[in-house]
Amino acid sequence: MLIRNTKEFLKKTFQKKIICLDIGKVKVGIAISDSNKKISTPLKIIIRDKKFYSNLKDLILEYDIYGILIGLPLNEDLSKNKMCQFITDIAKNIDSYLSRDKKEIPIFFWDESYTSLEAMDTTNNLIKNKKKQKSVLDKYAASVILGDFLREI
Repeated sequence: MLIRNTKEFLKKTFQKKIICLDIGKVKVGIAISDSNKKISTPLKIIIRDKKFYSNLKDLILEYDIYGILIGLPLNEDLSKNKMCQFITDIAKNIDSYLSRDKKEIPIFFWDESYTSLEAMDTTNNLIKNKKKQKSVLDKYAASVILGDFLREI
């Protein structure tokens, strides 16, 4: 279910783990919080292919997830762009897919502006191999988005 405000999302996920998705055209970076919503940890990257929705559902079940935070790349003036619409459509598909399996999980959007730059800084400091950096960047971007959300709440 798509949630419109922070309070409702927090109420529905109280004392529960959430994941954050950094959705790209090909890959989706995923980060996870602890149940107290204090820590953001990069988790994994999954490919947006035919198995994407089932892989995401498996991950939700495996990690006992009760909420999904999705990064939205708003423009500098906070207006939406084509990528925002693309991501919103995927979020609706995720909601529909999970609902068919009687899995009602709140989905909430969060501004992801400049998170890729912060994730690049983090991976540059942690990983010296450029190819390896690129392969993990999306999950670190998801962790930055989730961390930003956790600091705000």
